Amino acid sequence: MNNEDPFAKYKDLYRDIIFGYTSDRLECNKRRVYVKHFTDLESGRSERFYKECVDLARERGLKTEEESVDFLIEEDLWSKDNENRIKELKEKISHLKSSKEKLIIKSQLSLIEKEIKPYEDELYLLNHERSENIGITAEVFANKKVSESTIRKSFFRDPELKEPFYTEEEYDYIDQTEVNQGIEIYTNMLATKFAGDEIKRVSVCPFFMNTYYLCEDNAYYFFGKPVLYLTNFQIALMSYAKNFKYLMSNNKPAPEDYQKHPDRIIEWYDMQSKTANADDYGDKGEASGRSYFGANKDELKAIQKEGEGEMNLTEEVKKQGGEMNFDQILKMHGL
Repeated sequence: MNNEDPFAKYKDLYRDIIFGYTSDRLECNKRRVYVKHFTDLESGRSERFYKECVDLARERGLKTEEESVDFLIEEDLWSKDNENRIKELKEKISHLKSSKEKLIIKSQLSLIEKEIKPYEDELYLLNHERSENIGITAEVFANKKVSESTIRKSFFRDPELKEPFYTEEEYDYIDQTEVNQGIEIYTNMLATKFAGDEIKRVSVCPFFMNTYYLCEDNAYYFFGKPVLYLTNFQIALMSYAKNFKYLMSNNKPAPEDYQKHPDRIIEWYDMQSKTANADDYGDKGEASGRSYFGANKDELKAIQKEGEGEMNLTEEVKKQGGEMNFDQILKMHGL
């Protein structure tokens, strides 16, 4: 793989999405395993199994998370103030992230990210302390059972996904180290390999988009099977591709320097999309968000329409008494 090519790593990810599995190796026995990507149907069965396990745990005497928290508060081992603070932090973070989605300029995004960070740090610490106090709950028991079931159902010996890696009898006798490594492989696939915007990055890679343009936005033409039988990753790829194809077809093309990295391509068309949404608000008589506070030249080039002039930042600051805080920036965007 050419490490200098920012698109190269996404060829491997694309291959996994197309074939519907991720290959890895168990360290304890060096055996290769093929991890099947689940469909919506299979994910739905896991959700149902989770609920059944929660009910089983309660029958065995385990409290739910809510019941455990209530008990800890009654015993003065946890406080209602802490619970209220967790709720408050979640609401603040949610509101700020919602506002962030409407911002366009990097400098403005950076400001809101800095405001979110301390709230997320505080929430993490509170949740960690809360989990240590709560201990094993019905939900923890259910999650463990679902993880073990997922390993049995998603691990295969062959890339055709025909031969299960474990039979139910075999799985009952493997040691906990192997179970934990299996769970780690599956978790790493979800939380690292396919985490965040990784699939979105695949969707803007030329090697994928050149093929996608031929399928007329039809997932069946692309994969040869009904949507219901596509994996969750395949559905995500199709959704992102349809959106970016629309943006690419209806907006200014990305300049050459933006076309050299998937993140830059996404950045360019995100600016186009957010600007269009801001224009829609303005057409409806709402705040349009057409302010370019802190925009660099590339950003101005991306978001300005023909004949549209740049905002004079100095004049804008003067209007606000010589300085602008974060709330005033949000207000400029109608947030």
